[in-house]
Parts: sequence; structure tokens; C-alpha cells
Amino acid sequence: MQQRLLFILGFISVLGCAHAEVEVSTLAEIFAHGGITVHPDTNDIYVGEFGSLANTGTTGTRVIRVTQSGEVSTFANNLGFSNSGNDFDSQGNLLQSAFSSNRIWRIAPDGTGTQLTLVPGPVGLLVDGNDNIFVTSCSNSPAIYRINAGTTNAVIFAQDPGFSCPNGLTMDEQGNLYTVNWNDSGVYRIAPNGTVTFIARPRDDLAFPGAGHIVYTRGKLYVAGRAEHQIFEVTLDGEVSVLAGTGIDGNLDGTAEEASFSRPNGIGVSNDGRFLYVTGSSSVTQPGPTNNFLRVIDLDGQAEEFDFALAEGAWLNRDTDGEGILFDFGPTLNLLFAAWFTSTLEEIAPADPPDIEIGGRGQRWMTALLALDGNTASGPLRARQGGAFDMPPAAAEASAEVGEFSVQFLACDLAQVDYSITSTGTSGSFEIEPLEKVVNPNGFSCATAAAN
Repeated sequence: MQQRLLFILGFISVLGCAHAEVEVSTLAEIFAHGGITVHPDTNDIYVGEFGSLANTGTTGTRVIRVTQSGEVSTFANNLGFSNSGNDFDSQGNLLQSAFSSNRIWRIAPDGTGTQLTLVPGPVGLLVDGNDNIFVTSCSNSPAIYRINAGTTNAVIFAQDPGFSCPNGLTMDEQGNLYTVNWNDSGVYRIAPNGTVTFIARPRDDLAFPGAGHIVYTRGKLYVAGRAEHQIFEVTLDGEVSVLAGTGIDGNLDGTAEEASFSRPNGIGVSNDGRFLYVTGSSSVTQPGPTNNFLRVIDLDGQAEEFDFALAEGAWLNRDTDGEGILFDFGPTLNLLFAAWFTSTLEEIAPADPPDIEIGGRGQRWMTALLALDGNTASGPLRARQGGAFDMPPAAAEASAEVGEFSVQFLACDLAQVDYSITSTGTSGSFEIEPLEKVVNPNGFSCATAAAN
């Protein structure tokens, strides 16, 4: 369902952007260093054992399970060698790539494994919402393979001259895949039709050769910079920055600027998108345990102190033809008012509005009075009708509660909207940015405002 903005006015109030520190902690010591996925129901974390990277002296035949409280156990054993990328299907089976033995395994909830198919040098693995499996091939002919749901035949889905041992694999809400090269850290987007687009490569002053896995959450990509001992954030338009890590080999917890990592490789994300999970090795330069570590990065630290005055004014979804929302912050009431203009949703009661001058028959505008919690505002969504452009309100003007609305401010200049409309069974999400980038073409950014 598409919504269309009909009329928005406003400006962005620039008061600076207050962010709490991103925190890094250690959840458990584990003998595993491969790919990471999270069980959709239990939230347990599953890590592939990647042989020599795990400091075990073995070739890595296990999958390790770690609970949210840090309890470590073996989920499956005696599988293929050098277990790396993994993901769950809709039946609760874990799909696991085994790099050295060129195998893809399906592991039942009781830990018993069955060989599914062969793929040359499989590393990253992802299962989409229809149970299709995608696998990166780090081989002499690097590619992304696809195994259709209900089949065991792996076919090449995408190839590109830029692929150089594609490592991790992740997917956004639109079904685009993303991978990162182990050899040169090139990050690529693979569209649903298999078209490959280069996104980013490390700059001279910010390189992360020997990249580990990659994960998408909250509109951005996160890459484990194995050689750089850091975790990198990559926007979908190719901007690269350091999320966490001093760049010095170590395993110190603390804020993003204080924490250290040692050869991070696997990276996954919690089901709610708040936590990144990272596998790291024992430090080669600092004394301590010879084990590996499962580290946790709390992304909500970036926005726990979000200044909702920054939300005032018009926000725009640039992926559509002008969809947007107008926000007004009431600090004394600690509420955020949202006005969302749309010309669709004909089914929503009352279903027969009067003809009006802008948008024609069926025009709707919606409002929401949102309660604030951290960096999120949420509340009931109300559909409005009546009135006409530049005219007094009509007697028939009315409103009805039709669903739920929430907006999560991921940064000063990026938010994600989620909505559900009960009467039509419709739900969805989209990202929005402040309209001030259009109003002020001289390059205002909230980062600049915060620095000032």
C-alpha cells in the first residue's frame, strides 16, 4: 500500500542532538568464531564453529548455542568442517554452511543434521520469508547461490566481477541482499532480480581489509572489520564510519570509543534490532584467556537521550513520490503529535467522504498523539475526514481510531515509521528524513548542528 503526501508545511527546530554512548559488553566465552543468527522465538544466539579461528585446534564441526544470560552449550556436532553462516527457516530448522566441506546442512530443533546440498566454499547464508536459501560462495568463481524452498538444487543467483570471496550475507525489508568481500571489503547490493551494485569500499584513511560478516538493521549495514579490530557502520548510500572499537587488538568492554575487539568475524542482530552480537578471538597482544568471546553492542545507546524537539517539522520518505509526516513536539505534556497525509485507504470507515478539492474522492489524512519512550514514540492512529482546502471545517468532519502508529528515531536525521491499520489488515514500515535538507540546500545536517 502506498501513501502520498498532499500538503506539508513546517521547519526543523535545530537544538542539537544528544546521544548516549553505545555500550559494548561481553556475554560469554565460547569456542566459536563463525556466523551468528538468533532464534526467532527463544532469542538464543547460534554461532558456527569455524575451526582454526576458534582456537580449538579442530576444523570446526559444531554449532554453539548461547542464551541471553550467557549459558553456553553445544547445539549440534559432527557436521561439516568450518561452520560459518547460518539462519533459521520458518519450521525452526537451522541452515548451516560448512565452508571446508562445501556443504549446506539443515539442522532440526533437536540438533540432528542432514546434508542439504553442495555449494563451493559456502560462507554467508540467509533464509528469506519464503524459505528460499541464499549462500555466498568464496571460491575461484565467487557467486551468490540460491536454493529454492522445497528443493535441494543450488543455482547461481548473482555474479559480479567485483566479488572477491563474498563473505557474510544479509537482507533489507525490500528483499535486497548485501554481501561484503573477505579479500578487499567491498560491500555490494544484490537486487531481487540478481542485479549487483557496488556500495562502498574502504577509504585510504578508513580501511577494513579482511572483513568478516555483515548484517542489516535499522536502515544501515554493520560490518565486522577483522583486520582493523573494529565494527563499521555503512549507510545504504555508501558512507562508512566506525561504530565501535579503538582499532587496537583487545577485548575490553566499555563505550564504543573505549571498547576493543580482537579480529571480529561473525556479526548478527537481535530480533528487535537493538543488539549486535559479534564473535571475536583472544587478543594476540594482551594477556588473558585463550578463548573466543561473544560480544554485545547496544545500539539503543545512540538514541536513549534523543531530543524530540529535533522531530518538529516535516519529514519525508524519499523513496516515494513525496510521502511524509508533520511532527509537533509538546514538551510540557511529553507528547509528540503526528499528521500523516495520504490519498489512499478508501476502505477505512467512514467509507464515503465528501468530494474535496485536493486529492479528490477518498482523500484521507491521519493523526496520532504519541507517547515517548527512549527514542520511540507510539500511539493509536486516527483517520480524519471532512473540510476542504482553504475552507472552514465542514459539519461532517469526524475522526475514527483505525490502528497503531510508531516512529523510532534512529538518529537526528533518520527515523523509521511502523503502522498497522486494523480495518484493512494493512501494516508496513518506511524510513523518513527531515525535509530541511530540501528547505536549506546549503548542507545543514543534524551532525553539524550537534557539533555546534
